[in-house]
Amino acid sequence: MDDIKFGTDGFRAVIADEFTFENISRIARALACYLKKREKQQFHKGVIVGYDCRFLSDRFAMRAADILAACGIPVWMTKSPVPTPAISAYIRENSLPCGVSITASHNPPHFNGIKIKNKFGASVGKDVTREIESLIKNRCKAGGKKAPAKIEYVEIIRPYISLLKRYLNFKLLKKSRFNVVVDAMHGSGAGIVEKILSNTGCRVKGIRTGRDILFGGVNPEPIADNLKLLKETVLKEKADLGIALDGDGDRIGAMCPDGTFISSHQAICLLLLHLIENRKFKGKIVKSLNTTTLVDKIARYYNLPMDIVAVGFKNIASKMLNEDILLGAEESGGIGFKGYMPERDGALSGLLLLEMMAYKRKSILELMNLMEKRFGKFVYMRRDLDVKLKKALPPLKYIIGKKVSRIENFDGTKYTLADESWLMIRASGTEPIVRIYAEGAAKADTRKLIEFGSDLI
Repeated sequence: MDDIKFGTDGFRAVIADEFTFENISRIARALACYLKKREKQQFHKGVIVGYDCRFLSDRFAMRAADILAACGIPVWMTKSPVPTPAISAYIRENSLPCGVSITASHNPPHFNGIKIKNKFGASVGKDVTREIESLIKNRCKAGGKKAPAKIEYVEIIRPYISLLKRYLNFKLLKKSRFNVVVDAMHGSGAGIVEKILSNTGCRVKGIRTGRDILFGGVNPEPIADNLKLLKETVLKEKADLGIALDGDGDRIGAMCPDGTFISSHQAICLLLLHLIENRKFKGKIVKSLNTTTLVDKIARYYNLPMDIVAVGFKNIASKMLNEDILLGAEESGGIGFKGYMPERDGALSGLLLLEMMAYKRKSILELMNLMEKRFGKFVYMRRDLDVKLKKALPPLKYIIGKKVSRIENFDGTKYTLADESWLMIRASGTEPIVRIYAEGAAKADTRKLIEFGSDLI
């Protein structure tokens, strides 16, 4: 088949349907062609290839490595499953032109995927994926008569942990006495936070750290419905904070000591305030279109510029590469920070929440309550529907009795109402579903918006 298409972040498909060894070979061959064409001076440095804990991820990674090597591209192969941010860190540390992560991130267990990272450690943009798609379609050939390039195994977790420690105020964390539960959701981020906090005063308990190709019966996405075990463990252990990582460790979910879920939006805003108030950072804020209005309020309060981009962290990363970005964030819990890589990192996000607690000497629940008192409360909800959008959504004037003040169509359709609540509908870029997002001042209003959106499509 010739219709391999890259979505919001890489190529993802159902295993044994479109995600096959043959298609991985075609993608790897096209990537080799691209590197030889666009990175003529650098491709000889090689490509790092890593993988997550999914079914056959190690085999798919080995197939990609074999094809790249056969095409004359040296390969640095991870010895075990690794979080995607560790791959990005290795690219930057070793000045490689590219990296590959075999992962479907938060998708259901029957999916797998491939993420391609550029020399900055960020996800490649549309210009690159379109060229790779074209090379696949045209059946490019990058091999030669020479012997295959080498494949060498490398350990990339230690340098990744060193990078995290350098970014954090580790002296402050060493003195802290937090009780933390980390839910790896059976993903490749298992053990990272535990290793970082091992020589501190913190007590850390990891759960769902082992490999399970069915992820315990839930998608490895750190949203409230999938974190019942984390809630139970936080309450049982009387933890100060619960941290959850997605399947490849680049996104965060979190939980308060009383079992209250900290949404990705709340975590984004807490970390934004931490960078501004405690770290004294400045710069532009960039967020995806489906991210909380609370970010806008904080930006206005501190008189900071803000850009809104289409869903997909690659759109945020491109801004981080070219502008002075304080924080970049997306609805799904992917957050990038000034002075770090132009890439999201779930472990870093969780550790920065702990750092904020240490700076302020307040519990996470106190910090959330203070934030809501200052900037207001917004209740966010999302619903995923197994349907297709058959036609364009109408330019509505009223929704649930409230006037529509603005409509944005550059990524799905977003209706913003006069009271700053909003409804957004878009087809997922990683799964064959339609997502309905909504945010209002109260749970009842947000639920009404979600129901309205469901009826609309």
